[in-house]
Amino acid sequence: MNAALFTKSTTGLILASGLIAASSILGHAQDAPVGLGTQATLSLSGYYTTTPTGQATLGGHTFDMTSGNAVKMLNGGSASFTGSYQNAKAVYLLLNTANTYNWYAGSVVGTVVLTFSDGTTQSTDLLIGGNLREWRIGAAGVVNILTDPAAAPVWNTTAQTSMGGGAAVLDMLTIPVATAGKTLTTVTVTDTNAWGALQMDLAGLTADFTPPAPPTVTPPPTGTGHDTGDKADKKADKAEKDAEKDADKADRAADKADRAADKKTDAKKDRKQHEHND
Repeated sequence: MNAALFTKSTTGLILASGLIAASSILGHAQDAPVGLGTQATLSLSGYYTTTPTGQATLGGHTFDMTSGNAVKMLNGGSASFTGSYQNAKAVYLLLNTANTYNWYAGSVVGTVVLTFSDGTTQSTDLLIGGNLREWRIGAAGVVNILTDPAAAPVWNTTAQTSMGGGAAVLDMLTIPVATAGKTLTTVTVTDTNAWGALQMDLAGLTADFTPPAPPTVTPPPTGTGHDTGDKADKKADKAEKDAEKDADKADRAADKADRAADKKTDAKKDRKQHEHND
């Protein structure tokens, strides 16, 4: 999905994106990868020695990693992504923090809010050490564990030497949609932490949804080749019989006309013979 609009406000960043065209089998859930757009200014290659590229499959889901950048949020920053995903199943985020010192452990530092077409919302807290952790897990003095099974590493590599080196990860957070059959219209990620150097980095986003099946079109009834041939033969026979009837009718009319002419001729002869006798 390509970003269509990006604006900046005092509270965060807003990205509006176009609708995703369905590309998988209708009636089955499919991924709708979201391009993070121009607000993604944090170079992943500046953090990681290796990074996923292109339309990358991570944790069994497809993410648009073509820009090679992540959205950086801190001190109340947020990013919103809009679209229309009917029968939404889940949202998947590649999400980590930086400068995640041990004193943040157990703290809620952000939220992910899903908004639906009926105006309802679903909110998920981002808990350090629960479903969110430091990207450079090999660093000392940082929260490098996850206890929530909804979050798990999907890319394991090392940090650039300039960033301190050591083990580094991209974690995927899974947020199932609680109510089936809803149309997801907005995903908003917000850093609610107001103190310290904690930074939230969103490297990828995809929505899992089931597109509606197209309306069923009932074709007009048609026969088999055999039936069609029978109908054509019957039609030809009828046309032939009609032609024969018309020919018979014309012949009868001609005969009638001939008899009438003969009678008229005979009548003239009788008159002339009668006059001659007189």
